[in-house]
Amino acid sequence: ALPLTRAWCLFEVLQTYRLSHEKTASEFEGLVFCTSAGVLGLQGQAIYDTALALASRLATLSVEDATASDPEDLRMITRLVEKEGGM
Repeated sequence: ALPLTRAWCLFEVLQTYRLSHEKTASEFEGLVFCTSAGVLGLQGQAIYDTALALASRLATLSVEDATASDPEDLRMITRLVEKEGGM
């Protein structure tokens, strides 16, 4: 499966965005992306091709393309994303 295609994954990205912009989240470390080659951004690990692929995927995210096993979850997440300005 392609990364970031499930609605709940997009929800996590949205929550990360929201928390990273709140002044009360000073200890928030953000979303961590783990791969079979290691953790992106971890000091001493250079996974450039994976980082570039992830950046490309993040730049083209669309909640309209997301899937969920529960249609109500998809509707709820779609509404939240739209309320925050879209993705």
